[in-house]
Amino acid sequence: MCRKACGFKSHRPHRIKTMNFQVETLDTHEVRLTITVDDDVVNQARRDVARELSKQVRIPGFRPGHAPMAAVIRAVGGQSVFDAEVVDRVAREVYPKALDEAGIDPYGPGRIEEVRQSPYQLVARVPLEPKVDLRDYRSIRLPAPSVVVTDEEIEQQLQFIREEHAIVQLVERPAEMGDLVEVSVVGKLPGSDEVALRFQPKRGLVLKAEDEVLPGLSALIVGMSAGEHKDATLTLPDDFDEASLRGQTIDVAIDVQRVSSRTLPDINDELAQAASAFSTLAELREDLRRRLIEYKQRQADQSFALQALDAFTALAEVRYPPDFIEDQLDRLFADFKDDVRKVEGMPFEEWLKLQGKTEQQVREELRPIAEQRGRRGLVMRELSRAEGLNVSEEEIAAEVELAAQRYGSRQAEVRKVLARADTRSALKNSLLSTKVLDRMMRIAKGELAAEPAGQPSAEPAAA
Repeated sequence: MCRKACGFKSHRPHRIKTMNFQVETLDTHEVRLTITVDDDVVNQARRDVARELSKQVRIPGFRPGHAPMAAVIRAVGGQSVFDAEVVDRVAREVYPKALDEAGIDPYGPGRIEEVRQSPYQLVARVPLEPKVDLRDYRSIRLPAPSVVVTDEEIEQQLQFIREEHAIVQLVERPAEMGDLVEVSVVGKLPGSDEVALRFQPKRGLVLKAEDEVLPGLSALIVGMSAGEHKDATLTLPDDFDEASLRGQTIDVAIDVQRVSSRTLPDINDELAQAASAFSTLAELREDLRRRLIEYKQRQADQSFALQALDAFTALAEVRYPPDFIEDQLDRLFADFKDDVRKVEGMPFEEWLKLQGKTEQQVREELRPIAEQRGRRGLVMRELSRAEGLNVSEEEIAAEVELAAQRYGSRQAEVRKVLARADTRSALKNSLLSTKVLDRMMRIAKGELAAEPAGQPSAEPAAA
């Protein structure tokens, strides 16, 4: 196990009969492993390295593999280069065995920090496998979320339906509040020729004084007619999607293509019949209430799941080496770069220039997220063990079938993709995460009897 985890392969394990080592525990969830190596092992490693290098490097006057050590050292660039090869050979020989004998469970490959002479010693820094103590997690309690749907929310939904069923008619007059206009907006920062903003809603823009994507834009368009152009300024909100433009005042060029009036229908049985399968407005109201309750319950459950996860994580004692967070950060950074390319439609390097940042700065900005995800993931993994949660092949097959059915005529193609080992592994992890979060919520709500931490639950795994 250690040899595989640490990336070493022992060449001559029969030579090492005993192992002399010391282990020092570090505050970083690592150990410093000092291995004293027998002289015969070191000398044999030197001979092996000399033989291998003499086969790789052409040394005048000697056949490949038969040059003396001194000639090999000169040919490869000196004693330091040769010694580095010897250290690598010795480490592959003794390091895995030292880990085994010391009972060290490494998280990943160790690093040789120092090589000492007389006696020959390798000093390695070894990251340890993360450890989680969930403590008395079964005692966690959180107030369960309650869901309420008000009459005002029902009326708001009816207004949305009313808006969707408005009668739209092209008009030849200046735009008014409430009209639907086809418009394009191009924004630039003052003094710049580069386009900072493009806004052209495909379904048009309903002019209104509140809840605007670009606050103040409707007021600028009111009074404009089809075919008219206007130059103006617009101050973007502090929560604007593009962080670099938040709170900025930009120059905008507005072009109106079409202006249409909108006549909203009355809220009555006729609207209910036009907008749904129901015959009466009362039935539509009841259906809207039911769907709103379901939607709010899903939102509340998602929020409660995160609250429960944070409560479990805060209670637990989580220890991990620096390498663990660096691995989390590497994955998060790679995903972030992909997202930039997909969402922004530009190479990541170009995006960095526009933001005025370096890769290292972005990595450091992402570090707190990587740490949070890493800790949460470790706690979830440990809880799945403590509660005996798992995902069966039958559950995976059922999820594959459910996913395939969503694609109609492409079901066979989708099943083929979902049959791949990497896809099934990701699906299994997703199903297990759902089970773990569900179990956390049930514990936090007090739905499960308290049991000692670390004891598998007698409850069946929640789907």
